[in-house]
Amino acid sequence: MLKSSGNFVFGVRIALALATIFLFTAANTAYAAERNLRVSYSAPATAFLPLWAAKDAGIFERNNLTVELLYVGSSPIALSALLSDELDVLAGGGTAAPTAYLQGFRDLALFSTLDHRFAFKIFTVPAIVDVAGLRGKRFGVTRFGGSLDFASRYFLKISGLDPQKDLQLVQIGNTADILAALVNGTVDAGSLTFPYNFAASKLGYRQLADLSQSGARYATAAFLSKRSFLIDQRLRMQSFVKALVESIHYVKTNPEAALKILQRYTRMADREILKLAYDEYAQKVWLRSPASEPDDIKLILEHLAQTNPKAREIQPAALIYSDLVDNVTRSGLVERLYK
Repeated sequence: MLKSSGNFVFGVRIALALATIFLFTAANTAYAAERNLRVSYSAPATAFLPLWAAKDAGIFERNNLTVELLYVGSSPIALSALLSDELDVLAGGGTAAPTAYLQGFRDLALFSTLDHRFAFKIFTVPAIVDVAGLRGKRFGVTRFGGSLDFASRYFLKISGLDPQKDLQLVQIGNTADILAALVNGTVDAGSLTFPYNFAASKLGYRQLADLSQSGARYATAAFLSKRSFLIDQRLRMQSFVKALVESIHYVKTNPEAALKILQRYTRMADREILKLAYDEYAQKVWLRSPASEPDDIKLILEHLAQTNPKAREIQPAALIYSDLVDNVTRSGLVERLYK
């Protein structure tokens, strides 16, 4: 009887432990569902306009979402916040997912992408007329490990320069700061995105290269989250993607309102430059359905494989969670919006 009683007590303890785990997990899930959806974006760049418009035009709210947008100008910092659950979604360059994957963080997935082009421009002071002129110069990037850093190193390597030996890479801040650094002479060259490339041209700086013309695909404005979060919060994240699709349609069909939002987030007052950037994206870049594709991260994996051979073992599709965009596409929403 004593042995039987001991087994009974042990069984009760196990049941209580399991119940505690269940209640803790349920509480965490309920908490995640109740609090605001925290979304960061990596740069005040035109590519993110549909995200900003979804917030400012009330599209998130109409989809029963409370979204907190946070500007985090460093992809490595934003990734750290995502991994520690301080962020729910990271909107930025596609380098974060494969880099983290190689470090053992396998619960990350890209689930939507707004820009599939390698949309970076290399600008220099007028005195530099070719790539050879970059030797010994100061080249501005945002943060080491970020998208502009990746694009810059890629460009320099295919141009025959060693980023570590032939010039000095300088961390500046954001893309607007790189342009400011060109103007004040802190750097001699740098990578720029829309709309700052138009501002640089207007100020007389030389466009040395346009990486968007290379034909290479790159997840320039991609949405990254934990795969477990996307599954646990499927209904909310389905609504998030639906709102993105609706917002792409909104910015395409409401240019004046879109330009005001673009001005607010980029803090750029030159309407001519903003209009050039808007037209470029509205006509050529934003697809009606913002799916992430394996080809968007192949270039990143090839680049990472140069220093980490394990990158060659990663299948690009393993880093993508396509269910959310696929479900929105199958719902017929896109056809209804553009009919």
